[in-house]
Amino acid sequence: MNNSNNFTEYEKAITFLKNGCNCGCSNKIPKEKFAEMREDFQALSKSEQDIFLMVQLKVIDGGIISNSKRLKRKIRSNKRTFYHWDHNTLLCQKTYLNMLGIGRTYLENIRNHLINNGLISRIHGNVKRMPQWKTKMVIDKNVAEVVKNFLENYAEVHGLPSPGRNINRITQSLIFLPAETSYKSVHRDFLAGLKRDSLLNSLKYDAFCKLWHQLMTYILIMSPRIDLCDIY
Repeated sequence: MNNSNNFTEYEKAITFLKNGCNCGCSNKIPKEKFAEMREDFQALSKSEQDIFLMVQLKVIDGGIISNSKRLKRKIRSNKRTFYHWDHNTLLCQKTYLNMLGIGRTYLENIRNHLINNGLISRIHGNVKRMPQWKTKMVIDKNVAEVVKNFLENYAEVHGLPSPGRNINRITQSLIFLPAETSYKSVHRDFLAGLKRDSLLNSLKYDAFCKLWHQLMTYILIMSPRIDLCDIY
């Protein structure tokens, strides 16, 4: 018997729709598109998922204005969340969470962050407390931000769009660096662009690569097997 942990995100979404929700809203949704939405969302990096949910909550969190029964002159706003598949189809929370493959706790954490900090990226625990990774320097969020900015600029100059298809259709396409590029060559270019007295000169190759894979998952090095003709 197959373990449900081995199911793909697509299959998990289809399984949920077969069982359905208590209110029946899940029966109103096109099954394949629902499953593709979950698959696409789960393909995003953690930071991209956070931003997507924050934008969603900005739209779906609403308020209903009413008068207080006890204090007639007092106006209160009761916060309600209206989950949607599209403009015409409302969803219950259970169906919405299954559409993205997330838990209620994660959604509430994003909501609390949005209320307290606004629409800015969360700094995840693994970035705040990064180990030293065979380097004498401390890898903190400031170092991570410098590496992130460098890779974004590097990809803007040298990168090519994802050939053939858009992998993450919700927000971010893959960006491929030329096949002749290597992680070591990018690390060398990173160090070459630093000032001589910069503390980041001691950032080792392994630490640089781990930051890359952790923060910029959509920037990849093109395999020679990819047909460049598909891009044009």
